[in-house]
Amino acid sequence: MKDKNNNNYAVTCNMLQKRKEEHNGIIGFWKFAFCIMIIFLHIGQLITKDAKFVFAAGSIGVEFFFLVSGYFLGKKALNYKKVENEELGKETYQYIIKKIKKFFPWMLITYVISVLVMYFVKHFQTHQVINSIWDILFLKQSGIKYDSVMDITWYISVMIIAMNILYPIILKFRKNFVYIIAPAIVIFIGGYIAHRYGNIVSIDVWTGLVYKCFLRGFFEISLGVILYEVTQKLKSINFTKIAKTILTCIEIIGFTSIFIVVNIKNAHNKYDFIMILILSICISIAFSEKTLLLKFCNNKFVYFLEKLSLPMYLNQIWIITLIKYIFQRYSLNYYQYCLVVLIIDIVFSIIAMQLVKIIKSNIGKIKKVFISTNEIKTNI
Repeated sequence: MKDKNNNNYAVTCNMLQKRKEEHNGIIGFWKFAFCIMIIFLHIGQLITKDAKFVFAAGSIGVEFFFLVSGYFLGKKALNYKKVENEELGKETYQYIIKKIKKFFPWMLITYVISVLVMYFVKHFQTHQVINSIWDILFLKQSGIKYDSVMDITWYISVMIIAMNILYPIILKFRKNFVYIIAPAIVIFIGGYIAHRYGNIVSIDVWTGLVYKCFLRGFFEISLGVILYEVTQKLKSINFTKIAKTILTCIEIIGFTSIFIVVNIKNAHNKYDFIMILILSICISIAFSEKTLLLKFCNNKFVYFLEKLSLPMYLNQIWIITLIKYIFQRYSLNYYQYCLVVLIIDIVFSIIAMQLVKIIKSNIGKIKKVFISTNEIKTNI
């Protein structure tokens, strides 16, 4: 019995160690926090439009996601084996397909429920439901005009399209991308957005060639790749305990300051690019694993919150829409709506996690229904 307990303990330790290598608990915690920020913003926009609500500039949370996505893109591409020119397309295809497979089960669940909610609550017509198919094909921000049932997935659409362009370029040019191409993208595209629009937000503004939000993602994912290189420099430095304490303070103050600034009136036009700078600094520090918060955040609970953030992010719009419809006769205030939506979103997201787990564990059986594993026999 004692040996069995020791074996279980060893397995648990190995799992935690593997998670520590794959995940950064600090980033995982802030993923969940920024997800909550975005949910509270959308509750305010969709339910209590004229009332004062918190995180009015909370869409800056998407910038956090873009920067982190860029970091992981850089980590993958810059550490990948050397790829010959003729293999760039194949490797890019495999990378993007892997990304799509990661998101598709979650998006499929969200899409099915969103269609039902929009059909019965928003009275979407049949042709609108049919035209919403682009939501599930990751082409929402490609420029195709259609009726959407999953507005929130614009971020994933932009990310997939931008990575499909950037990944082979990084594989081809490596450090030249980090030191030459990425800074040029950040300066010129970021500068264009700042000068032309004055802020980073808006997902449906057409620039003439692409949506503004695509430029937004392209700029920030490129910046995230630069942050990966910055982080590697920080990791190579042997900081003293005093320095680590200072970095920890900068990290905490930086991230929490975003949650304060987004409540300032007209924050987007005043501070969007300052907030992106703050996020860039804090993300680099967090990924450097030099701060005192790392041990505190690397645990099962934070890993669970990180995993919970994706389904919560994806399902928020249909939940908010349904709750607004159900409680339209009741005079709930903004904070009561936030509580109800948050509870339902968490509960359903936990259920969704189990559904995705079932889908992934039975994917082989599902394939066998449509694809034969027997060898094809030919008669000559």
